[in-house]
Amino acid sequence: MTDAAAPPPHPAPAPPAVPQPYGAPPEGRAAAPTPRSARALAPDVARGLVLLGIALANVPFWLYGVEQGILMKPLGDSADQVTNAVVALLADNRSYPLFALLYGYGITQILLREQAAGAPWDAARGLLVRRNLWVLAFGAVHGVLLFFGDVLGTYGLLGLLLILLVRASGRVLAIVGWISFALLVLLSAVEGAAGMTTETATGPSPFALLSPGADTYLAATGARALEWVAGILGTAFGGFVLMLPTMVLGVWAARYRVLENPEPHRPRLAMIAGLGIPISLLGALPVALVLLGVIGGGPVVDLLWAMVHGGTGPIGAVAYLALIALVVGRVRGAGARPGPIARGFAALGKRSLTGYLLQSVIFLAVFPAYALGLGGIVGAAEATQVAVLAWLASLVLAIALEALDKPGPAEALLRRLVYGRRRTAP
Repeated sequence: MTDAAAPPPHPAPAPPAVPQPYGAPPEGRAAAPTPRSARALAPDVARGLVLLGIALANVPFWLYGVEQGILMKPLGDSADQVTNAVVALLADNRSYPLFALLYGYGITQILLREQAAGAPWDAARGLLVRRNLWVLAFGAVHGVLLFFGDVLGTYGLLGLLLILLVRASGRVLAIVGWISFALLVLLSAVEGAAGMTTETATGPSPFALLSPGADTYLAATGARALEWVAGILGTAFGGFVLMLPTMVLGVWAARYRVLENPEPHRPRLAMIAGLGIPISLLGALPVALVLLGVIGGGPVVDLLWAMVHGGTGPIGAVAYLALIALVVGRVRGAGARPGPIARGFAALGKRSLTGYLLQSVIFLAVFPAYALGLGGIVGAAEATQVAVLAWLASLVLAIALEALDKPGPAEALLRRLVYGRRRTAP
């Protein structure tokens, strides 16, 4: 959900440990946003793809009046079990860390673009602060009006913190990243604790939220406001821990332009993808087997498996992105034009904020009791089908806007708020 710049295609020299101070710009202010036609392909392809994972991870929270198991998954029949297991294996605790990595990458791209334009640090910092505050504001509106599980507010807060780290040395980034990763593994046990309280329950989980099952939109809005505020307060610890490790890694990767110019990094990217994806799958396998009923759960076991699942999530996120960079980089390196699938994913990636918000609009129309009420009727399998259709709808919209050379409405509004009247060619 960034409007990050695409640096030149030629290999960039390794950056210094701490970016050098900026020179005096002609106008002493931040530059205009990057044209859509100049954006790097791999980050946008990744954003477009990960929106599917986010839709799959979010949809269970729209179901109400059901028992929940490990990872707060709604319990149901065999089709629901298989669906829950597949989503846990591939998307849960992997999609949001991947988007966090891309968010950190995008913030650093913006900083590098400002540096190349000669903007002073004060102007660049002001731009980043302004942008993250507006993302936080978008999150508040989204969280209250549409979906309590909004992540924009978390990204906005983390983005403000990341401004303190965006010029830090590689050593500082490594220390912060490893500490937050260790805390992430411990915090992942909370998901196991959620399942632990529901396995012997005879009714809905005490972790169930009020807004999905509210009788009216007004009542749901009030509940969502409380839920969103609670979530933002929880960001002071939980959100930082869950998202910060990959955000910090995104800062480091952007300094070396890994996604814009993957060829010099191909051996390392291949190793990350080759090792990381199996590690991610193996780490998620015990939770998937619990959800399938193949192995038993329990208070201690659920805590352990949830910790393993959460701890291997960022590894899977990084490995997914490495694989995307390898595939996209091979196409670009060969001089070939990206195929229609890659161009479609990239179109959605350029409009990922619009796509993310559209998912919530669709879910709000079909799941709550005051709308079509499917959240109280369908199980995980059918709800997941709705999530896939919602993602496809956002993909079709993005492709249509790309054909018309138009930005997403949410991106256009965000750019106007952040950059004012400054414009660039699309």
